[in-house]
Amino acid sequence: MNRLLGRAGLGGIGFTTMLVGLIAAAAAEYFDLGFIIMLVAMVLGAVAFFLRAFPGSRFFAIAFANGLAVYTSLFVVFTEVNFAQVGVFATRIGFILPFLAFLAGAWIRRDRIRRIVLADRVADAEEVARSFLWLVPVFGIGVLTFVLPTLDLSARAADLAFLAAMAAIAAIVFAVSADVSSFLIETGLLFEEFFERIAKLVVPTFAFLTFYSVTVIVFASLYRILDRLATTPNFTIGGAHRALTFPESLYFSIVTMATVGYGDIVPSTDAARALAAIQVVLGVLILLIGFSEIFSYTRERRRGRNEN
Repeated sequence: MNRLLGRAGLGGIGFTTMLVGLIAAAAAEYFDLGFIIMLVAMVLGAVAFFLRAFPGSRFFAIAFANGLAVYTSLFVVFTEVNFAQVGVFATRIGFILPFLAFLAGAWIRRDRIRRIVLADRVADAEEVARSFLWLVPVFGIGVLTFVLPTLDLSARAADLAFLAAMAAIAAIVFAVSADVSSFLIETGLLFEEFFERIAKLVVPTFAFLTFYSVTVIVFASLYRILDRLATTPNFTIGGAHRALTFPESLYFSIVTMATVGYGDIVPSTDAARALAAIQVVLGVLILLIGFSEIFSYTRERRRGRNEN
């Protein structure tokens, strides 16, 4: 982790900003444009803060920004379920309180956190378990707020109750900022290790997806040809008995290959059912063989590195 922010780091920040922006856009019915702008600014500000306060903390900063995206999702659910009547101003203040509390706690404990950042190692299971303990009281506060909708509070009382709950969470986050940092550091290290492993699987994964997609197209063509040669349609589509279009045959082939079966397109003749059954069995075999080959490729590369 003790490396300068490079192209991968910028890509991670871009991905995180896109992720948070996506969540904000999805919640746009609940949050206004000002909140969305504030959220994106918080992500960029957080990354800049950690890169400044903890040099070499590229994945630490990205892990925190992604954690902020998760926090945003939980916050939307939390407020919509328990605090639907809370005003816009109180919502924004409550949202930003834990964020500011963590930054303040991280700055006060920056020497300790910097040592953790520069250690550049994944902790053992016991250390990881301890880094999760701070979530217990936060979860407890969230559970307690589920009784509030039953109290028929006024708008002002709901604002105060909401701000009190978020202030309590902020106080906990401030007190355990070092533990939260440890959790984020472990997450960042796992991110780094995961993406390094994924990069090594590009070749076999691309080969697998190529063969998988060709199989989907072949069966889609067979479904379409079967319908064109038959005197009566072989599928029921949205309750209507008619012939498949080629886009519909592609969609049905993908759904069948994945064994999802949404039920919007249903084979209605023995020939179509038999062909779909063959594709299901073949799809399962392709998945099993494909995963086996990817794992074999990984083992062979690791064995080759060890021999070298």
